[in-house]
Amino acid sequence: MADEVKIEYIENKVNPNNLGGVLISEYAAESLIRCILPDIVSFFQSENGRKEFEEWNKDWDKLKEIE
Repeated sequence: MADEVKIEYIENKVNPNNLGGVLISEYAAESLIRCILPDIVSFFQSENGRKEFEEWNKDWDKLKEIE
């Protein structure tokens, strides 16, 4: 399977270092999401998570102003 993916990258001239080009099955994506989503939700519901999000949001707003 891994060799097939590498061949597909080479044939389509996709940069393997670009994670946006990674192809995984829907089942694998759903499995990954089911594993990590509860931790992500818990983090952003915590006080530290809310602070991190607020800081990120401020930085994001600054970047939008620059554009």
